[in-house]
Amino acid sequence: MTDSPKSEHHRKTFKESIAADKFELTVFGILIVLYFYLRLSGIEPTIVLILGLVCGTWLAFRPSEWAVEGIESAAGHLGFTAYVAGMLSSLASNMPEAAISGIAAYTGEITNQPELKTIAVLSVLIAAGFNMVLLGLTIIIATKGKDDMPVPEEAIKKDSVLIRWTIVALVAIFALGIVDVAFAENGNAQFFIPWEASFILFFSYIVYAYSLATDDVSEETELAEAHHSRRIAAILAVIGFIGIFFAGEMLTSSVEILLHDYNHVIAEYANPVTIAALILGAAGAIPEHGIALIAAARGKIGLAVGNLIGGVLQIILLVGGGIGIFVLIPMNRYVLFQLIVIAGSLWFLKRAIADDHHLDLFEGAMIILLQAYVFALLVWGTPI
Repeated sequence: MTDSPKSEHHRKTFKESIAADKFELTVFGILIVLYFYLRLSGIEPTIVLILGLVCGTWLAFRPSEWAVEGIESAAGHLGFTAYVAGMLSSLASNMPEAAISGIAAYTGEITNQPELKTIAVLSVLIAAGFNMVLLGLTIIIATKGKDDMPVPEEAIKKDSVLIRWTIVALVAIFALGIVDVAFAENGNAQFFIPWEASFILFFSYIVYAYSLATDDVSEETELAEAHHSRRIAAILAVIGFIGIFFAGEMLTSSVEILLHDYNHVIAEYANPVTIAALILGAAGAIPEHGIALIAAARGKIGLAVGNLIGGVLQIILLVGGGIGIFVLIPMNRYVLFQLIVIAGSLWFLKRAIADDHHLDLFEGAMIILLQAYVFALLVWGTPI
């Protein structure tokens, strides 16, 4: 069977991109080696901090691109729809956030740093917020010159149900936290989300993904394309995931340096905990989910919307729930605030989708403004 002209063009473009990026790969390879040398040598932490943030962000971006390439091609070989391919590419894109927050939570647990665990959980929820911002931008791009954009059928059929489920779950956790604090006999008692509840969050997404993947495909449904062979797809995915792991380790170490050596400097302007979580959340969400903007600009609305809506739900249920299985998530003021805010944002999105099964420029702009408002409250509205 011969390749389609589109697949052949994509393959050539990817090879040309790799050739053009040789200089970039060489430069960042040298910087990464320099980072680990300086870090192990105990050199001035400012240099290590800067190198860690720069190289960690690059590793969260480039390897996740390779992983997405591999995952999307695998979806094409398996005969999945473009929307399911978007969901799977979002899963690959969320690997940096899973690695970053997972390593941060584990480090906070074994080193008895509760603020690091809080930052890990906050970064997960903030990453979901950044995904909402990117979704708003995607809507604006997709509606350029149009009145609105249709919402993919899969988002209406399955995502709407999962969004409602997630809203109820987040509100229930928030209510439990408020009740625990209000009726606590010991004013200094600490409360955590039960690991059993976190497991149910995690498992709910597995059920959703299985249901979506096994749905019947109609003739009008856009199918995913396999741009690479099975072998190349597997290699890209493996190399991508290895790079993503190192990105999580480097960014987590950088945040530790930030909290240890520069906490007093940041505290003069904002809350250090929320600033650190914003850095991790942005590094874990913006670079790799930014590909949805490119997809939208090229007219691939199903892929872009599937990537971003699926990304929000994956971050909350898979990443957040997965972390909570192994590390108890604290229910403090930062986490509770962000939980109820994400629930409200999802409700806003659900209503926008349910109104007429279309999203327009105004709704995209309001989604962005809502998240900007939330970030402002989180950074400057919580006590230091």
